Amino acid sequence: MAINPKSRLTHLPIQDVEFPSSFAADFISEFVKAAELDNDGRGIYHSWKVCLISCGIGKKLNLDKNDLRELFFASLLHDIGGIMADCHIIDLLTQIPDVYGQKGNFRIFVHPHRSETFLGTFPTFRRISEAVGAHHEFYDGSGFPKGLKGDQIPLLARIIRVADAVEVASRLHQSENLDDLISLLGISSGEEFDPALFDVFVDLAVNGGLLDAVSSDEAVEANMLSLKKEMKEHYLLSSSDTLNRFFKMIAAVSDNLTSSETDHSLHVAETAVQIAYLMNLDEREILAIRWAAFLHDIGKLAGNRSVYRKKEKLSDEEWRTVTAHAQKSYDILNGVSGMDKIAYYILYHHENYDGTGYPDGLKGEKIPLASRILRIADAFDAITSNRPYRKKKQQTEALNELKKCAGRQFDPHLVEVFTKYTLP
Repeated sequence: MAINPKSRLTHLPIQDVEFPSSFAADFISEFVKAAELDNDGRGIYHSWKVCLISCGIGKKLNLDKNDLRELFFASLLHDIGGIMADCHIIDLLTQIPDVYGQKGNFRIFVHPHRSETFLGTFPTFRRISEAVGAHHEFYDGSGFPKGLKGDQIPLLARIIRVADAVEVASRLHQSENLDDLISLLGISSGEEFDPALFDVFVDLAVNGGLLDAVSSDEAVEANMLSLKKEMKEHYLLSSSDTLNRFFKMIAAVSDNLTSSETDHSLHVAETAVQIAYLMNLDEREILAIRWAAFLHDIGKLAGNRSVYRKKEKLSDEEWRTVTAHAQKSYDILNGVSGMDKIAYYILYHHENYDGTGYPDGLKGEKIPLASRILRIADAFDAITSNRPYRKKKQQTEALNELKKCAGRQFDPHLVEVFTKYTLP
């Protein structure tokens, strides 16, 4: 396919980022929360709880504002490499609570390294990625993946290790007796945990009510809302280049787990940007469309992910899960400051031009132009990619299929513009 040279993502001019200072905390917390929903759509809040406990310890240690912010983001993202197609790493950790069993399970053993790899591509995330990669290292050197020991383990990772173990133990034993929990965990002080940090946790749990902050879903939501207000920053995602790469990383995570084609969202972005250029849209709008394309399937991470890879015919319930992903993407992003327009575009990217699409059955030009562009770009990549239920078609066939469905699924003018300048 011949592509307008200007549509290549690397050629799109870099714009100043205008998201508010609360953006990073809002976006990352909502993304993590959604990715940790169970198959029935219920929140498990594992990383949120680890974050609240970690930051409680960090405040008691009088960490400076920069260190505390990095602890906040590292504890939220510590299990980003543990989001899997069929489950979340917390499911495996509660099934295999001993370190020797965890070392023998490849998916558990590798998830800290995967988390570090995801985040290590961003210069502003350097310390965060190091802490995330070491959060299963044990103070006595018996942890994984590198067998670091004592002060070789970054302080932030040692804090997260305590918080992570507390959350998993609470989940496993579900005891309301604080003394029992402390006694159980205390066995590992000096082995799994830095003993000084464990003592800080004990003091906060006994005298500071630390675990009250994670005692219920309502408490977690309220306390995370309060904590996020303290985590405003202009550094981690302050450049549009970093933000662009971060959205591409989220797209890669989503596609890897829910699509047979790992570069689906990147391909959608390239095609959508091409159409947007051909429509002579201004560069800020093109940038919004590009980011919407990267994030259009983020809702597929929320809940039962395995349904998107299923080869057999879907049940009615499974089909409802599939058709709900646009709404889920909207719900995740619309709560993030500065993302309302992108969320709006994504919400309607499965509306059909004749009104037969979802979620609201919008018709014609009542569908946002950006959503109509995404609809074509998404379909074009789906047609030209292998899917569990059919083999890919060649580009000429795909273009003919777009023309055939113009006026029904797709805006006929956009199809005409795209096919006219897209040469086989």
